[in-house]
Amino acid sequence: MCETADPEALLLRRADREMIRQALAELPVEFREVIVLREFEQLSYKEIAKVAEIPVGTVMSRLARGRQQLQQCLAARLGEEPNSGL
Repeated sequence: MCETADPEALLLRRADREMIRQALAELPVEFREVIVLREFEQLSYKEIAKVAEIPVGTVMSRLARGRQQLQQCLAARLGEEPNSGL
């Protein structure tokens, strides 16, 4: 698929990626690790548990808490109220 080289769209995507990267960097390492392994590396919960040497239940808990903290950080950067339903 060929994307248009719209300079404004490219700039916005770059700014979004940078904001997400910075927000991820602010997370505690135990949350950042499971989020990166799940969302970027596409590992299963079982695979993450093996890599991180933690129980699957802990993976699930850390993902939920990490996603919540990431959402709050991004909402704060955007000056919005975080969505408490997620």
